[in-house]
Amino acid sequence: MMLQSWKERAMVEGILSVLGGALLLASRLNREFQEDLRQRDGIAEIRTEDRLVARRYYISHGRIRSARGPHPSPDFAMLYKDVPTALEILKQGTEEASLKAIAEGKMLFDGDMAFGMWFMELLKKVGDLMKEPKKLVSL
Repeated sequence: MMLQSWKERAMVEGILSVLGGALLLASRLNREFQEDLRQRDGIAEIRTEDRLVARRYYISHGRIRSARGPHPSPDFAMLYKDVPTALEILKQGTEEASLKAIAEGKMLFDGDMAFGMWFMELLKKVGDLMKEPKKLVSL
């Protein structure tokens, strides 16, 4: 059981790290994405409620970087009920999975919702760009 939970944590951390890399790549290679990033500054966080797994995303002056671990006071946080829930939703990677989790109370939001909606739109855009790499590079 302990090994399984460790593996799940590592998988969620890996997914969130790759997401950070994808956001960074899009911020460097896609002009439209760069323009989107210039619209707001702030700190977004994706984590489990118990803070066992967390990744924070710093957005400032059109640049983005990410770091492992929770932030003491992010502008916006997307919270998963627990590690297995986060893994299930992130592996599916669909809007439907997220909406179902929200409806079931397994996914919550905290903080500045306007910033959060903007950040979630960025996540959707980067997901779409990664599905069609030809569209990623547009400088």
